[in-house]
Amino acid sequence: MKAPVKLVALVLVPFLVGACQESRNQQSVSAMTFNIRYANPSDEIHVWENRKDWVAEIIRESEADVVGLQEALRHQIDTLSTRLPEYEWVGQGRSDGQNGGEFSPIFFRTDRLQLLETETFWLSPWPDSVGSVGWDAALPRIVTWASFELKATGGTFLFFNTHFDHRGEGAREESAHLLRRKIMEIAGSRPFIVTGDFNTLDSQPPYSALTSKTPFAPILLDTRSAAVQSDMTTFRGFEVGLTESRTIDYIFHSEYFLATSHEVLDESRKGSYPSDHLPVLVVLDRPNRP
Repeated sequence: MKAPVKLVALVLVPFLVGACQESRNQQSVSAMTFNIRYANPSDEIHVWENRKDWVAEIIRESEADVVGLQEALRHQIDTLSTRLPEYEWVGQGRSDGQNGGEFSPIFFRTDRLQLLETETFWLSPWPDSVGSVGWDAALPRIVTWASFELKATGGTFLFFNTHFDHRGEGAREESAHLLRRKIMEIAGSRPFIVTGDFNTLDSQPPYSALTSKTPFAPILLDTRSAAVQSDMTTFRGFEVGLTESRTIDYIFHSEYFLATSHEVLDESRKGSYPSDHLPVLVVLDRPNRP
């Protein structure tokens, strides 16, 4: 029953990555979001040691210019950094602002992008308070952002990466509002991209809080408008045969970008996945240069 699924996945992924690469040009940005699953020693055959090379391979073969990861512990980041010499990364641990707890790091290709600035804030009523827990969240949650210059054109953009709380319904909605306010404060009129595991379906209030039109915050456009295949669920729980729609990982962008490609990379091997989430890979063109 599962064999056809594996066969399709193995054939489909190179095609999707190839399609994504072909749609690029000098002023475009390819971006990925990927919850890599924290290194949980109780994950049996799915432990990080069995997945680390696979995760690195996916990022490398995607050739994404910039990648937002979620659930990454510092040693996982170090492992990927060693395997991805063409990338550098920025980020802070959510527990102490240094190396403690999970990161929402941003990896970026140094041949394509020049880092200009980076910071991290907390998703709470006290965003500058390191380790703060907001509203009904179970854990500290963060947004790491960076501004980049495209070396080929000199154009600039900002990149925000986050992971909303998995339990607090109120926290997710408040986080969405805070994120938009902070984007307005930090990015202003500059182009931006937002990646993350938002732990919300597109039918739920946090998604509406992110994407609804308002005069008080920039609009976030969903790259799924450029999807080249049916919307494949992004949260898999390592299950290849999962059919329930559980898309909770998104890439958003400002109106200064135009999404030309969006793929959920369904790369399964031997009945398993490299993470309990699937990576999302997009290409964004910049029709307007600020």
